[in-house]
Amino acid sequence: MQKYFLVLILLLLISCTVDTEKKTGPFLVIKVIDGDTLLLETEEKVRLSGINTPEMGECYYQEAKQRLTELTLGRQVYLERDLTNKDKYGRLLRYIYQEDRFINGLLVKEGYARVFEKYRNDTKRYEQLKTEEKEVLENHQGVWGCSPPFQGCLYVGSKNSKTYHDPNCKYAKKIKPENLRCYHSEEEVKELKKSTCK
Repeated sequence: MQKYFLVLILLLLISCTVDTEKKTGPFLVIKVIDGDTLLLETEEKVRLSGINTPEMGECYYQEAKQRLTELTLGRQVYLERDLTNKDKYGRLLRYIYQEDRFINGLLVKEGYARVFEKYRNDTKRYEQLKTEEKEVLENHQGVWGCSPPFQGCLYVGSKNSKTYHDPNCKYAKKIKPENLRCYHSEEEVKELKKSTCK
């Protein structure tokens, strides 16, 4: 009797540790929009969850987009939903798998993407992604090897604001990299409001 009880407990423990993450697919990737966004054959846009790649015009944009293209375009992928289903633009927030490769993590590990800190509490694979990021961050590889964000900027601002700052201003240092705008002349900021920061 005791033997059966132990077997039952063992089976219960095993069933609790099995990965229950549901993946859907396969889906054919028909277009790579940028380094972290895909278009599927279903016409749905998918935003790779938990990561952020450079925007157009930023350092490492082309490299990140090219790497995601190499990994996914014209290939079948599987999707795993994150804690939130869609972003504010209606894109599906997903972890992408192609031939058992975790694409989100691979892009971070290879230096094409950063972990998206803004959504750390809404990213179920946050700790896993941070582990992938550690070595590439320490070695200043990929996006981490780009010049400091304010280098060459006369003024800086956020894409979400009509105020601009001196690059040494305490408010400028709080601008998230994904929102940073670099202004190189007085002409570029003539329609904006100057910060009161000295």
